[in-house]
Amino acid sequence: MGASLEQIPRAEKRDIVRKIKENLEVRAANGPPEPGLDIYIGECADVTHALDAHVTGNVLAHAERAARLAQLEAADDEVDTGYRHIEGYIGVESRRRVSPNLLGALALHQAAFPNGLAHVDDPIADENRVCREALLVLRAPEHAATLAAIELPIIWLDRWEAAIAKSDALLAEVERARTEKRAHIEAGRDAETEWVELMVRLRRYVSSRAKRSDAARIQEGKMLLAPLLDAMAKLRAGAAARATRKENGKQETPAAGDTTG
Repeated sequence: MGASLEQIPRAEKRDIVRKIKENLEVRAANGPPEPGLDIYIGECADVTHALDAHVTGNVLAHAERAARLAQLEAADDEVDTGYRHIEGYIGVESRRRVSPNLLGALALHQAAFPNGLAHVDDPIADENRVCREALLVLRAPEHAATLAAIELPIIWLDRWEAAIAKSDALLAEVERARTEKRAHIEAGRDAETEWVELMVRLRRYVSSRAKRSDAARIQEGKMLLAPLLDAMAKLRAGAAARATRKENGKQETPAAGDTTG
């Protein structure tokens, strides 16, 4: 069954090259010197470092983004709550049957919230923009008297403004984490390509260093490459098992028009 080096997951690639590096180091320490093989120790170290950086970085970036998303959800809830409180308060004042502030409240509601709560479920960036525009209207000097007359708590505006600012900041951080995660994915792909190329060269070298009659050298080569060989054997076994299940499934499925049974 077919199996390729590219199919091995990135984290497993890192572990494989790290273990091969350790095997090569043990062989080098026990001697004899073999410059053509020993040079792969440094190459394995470089690829291990590259893969480790991007495996770890990708995980950290993902974890950071998940944490930021949770914080952003809470911040957006604060924005939504302020939006509802303030729009609702002014809306109630604008719908009173008898009030000296009725016309002022109507004008203020229409200016600040022309679409009512229509934007409360918009994407966060869009909702925040609408809310900031509403705040500019509510903070405008021409509406100060109306706000005072209807006794809207000014602290509500302060809290809403702070919630919007926090939401905007967290949204920017989430985007930064997304960008960093994407960068780790792209850089990790480059490191994986280097890993595949290194494994191909190393396997060829190890294969070429032993004659068919040199059983000890052949066994040493298998020991050195055991982490890779084991992973490839596992891939082939998995592919074979899937192919067998697929074939068995075909045999168990009755042909079209078959009414036997």
